[in-house]
Amino acid sequence: MTLSSAILTRKPAIARVLLLIFAFCAWSLTAPANIALALLAALFLTEVPGHRRQLRREPALLLLVGVLTVTSALALRAAWLFPTTAPDQWQAVSAWSAPFLFIVPAWWLRRDPDQVWPLLGAAFLGLIVGVLHKTDWSLRPLVLAGMRYHFGYAALGLAFIASVMLVGVSLFRARITGMRIGGRARPLLGWALWVLGLAFLLVILVVTQSRGAAVGLAIVGVLYGLLQWRYPGRQDGRAPWQARLALVSSALLFVALAGTLLWTTRGRQLADLRELTLGSQGELSYNEAASVAIRLNLAEVGLQVFSERPLLGFGPGTSTTEFLLPRRVVAVSDYQLAHAPAASHLHSVAIETLTRFGLVGILIAAALLTVLGRAYRTLWSDPRAAPDLRAFLTLGAVMLLFYCLYDFRLMNLDLRFFFILFLSILYSFQLAHRAPGGVGHRPDVS
Repeated sequence: MTLSSAILTRKPAIARVLLLIFAFCAWSLTAPANIALALLAALFLTEVPGHRRQLRREPALLLLVGVLTVTSALALRAAWLFPTTAPDQWQAVSAWSAPFLFIVPAWWLRRDPDQVWPLLGAAFLGLIVGVLHKTDWSLRPLVLAGMRYHFGYAALGLAFIASVMLVGVSLFRARITGMRIGGRARPLLGWALWVLGLAFLLVILVVTQSRGAAVGLAIVGVLYGLLQWRYPGRQDGRAPWQARLALVSSALLFVALAGTLLWTTRGRQLADLRELTLGSQGELSYNEAASVAIRLNLAEVGLQVFSERPLLGFGPGTSTTEFLLPRRVVAVSDYQLAHAPAASHLHSVAIETLTRFGLVGILIAAALLTVLGRAYRTLWSDPRAAPDLRAFLTLGAVMLLFYCLYDFRLMNLDLRFFFILFLSILYSFQLAHRAPGGVGHRPDVS
């Protein structure tokens, strides 16, 4: 048996290992994560001949091919219009297309739904390792004195990932505390791991001082609380009084966290309040402490840029703040011209999509939401889906949508890997539903 034939006969086992490597390395060792993802994609390509009929009609795969094609065409157009941006355009093709690779891990997860749990565990463990490795421990006295710190990551990106994981740890408490090793229950170990994991994530959120992450937590906390209060005990089989007790406990946790974040960021909140109510000579300030005012300024600039080329935008690799404004390609007020280029981007995936892709970007976003909407419909209608995982994937999506409104890290690996990992878990239910033997499978009669 040759090496290639041995690999092909053991594809599921190899894919399971690669998935765990990708999840563990996503936020700790990005090079192995990229390699693991590339190998998973290569294995996926070997599946195409045997599943041609299914894959040629698979919406997520068609969306990936369509996005890659459209982004490449718009990059070529932008490189012709702005030759100096050509390297940025080609790099942006992979950056914008990469999140749509979620179908690759989802394809392998569909065969073994139980692999979701070790995958989530590996991602959490990888984040812990990454934070401990990248932290500058010499800054500990300053951090303890209240300094905002990023742990070696981008503060907003890390806080977002930690906030989603906090929701997961909260929802999966019963699984973690009821863990079994060698067939024996280990409640003490489970509770210890749960408390330590919760404390780790809370420390990240408090130290990064991300108000966006706190608001995201508040939003999903309210949504989940309303669901539990309206339908107590229906989501996880608990008695109504147990569900409501858990709801009160979660509410107290969110209130304590929000109160702590409000206290640690009180200076920035006062600065935002001052700028939003008084302004600075008729203009919102670009004062670093007033982050809400800065985002409103950048949103105004972004919408002006979008109005210049609303159909196709300025290209996937064309930065408004680093190219269009400094080169005076788009006319803005002198005040915005003097301050906006200091920002590295427009701090919003939505606004950046409009400026770079125009209305085509809206069509791509609508197609993605349609594909994922079908996956969510399958998730909520599938009786085999675990209620806690169903809630996590739903609340996490709400937090992701909110994050895309106030920050832009799609060109960076941390958010790209989050997109791929999170959406692959969701979409694996859709693929399993349509697989032979699945609830929604329809025999091919073509």
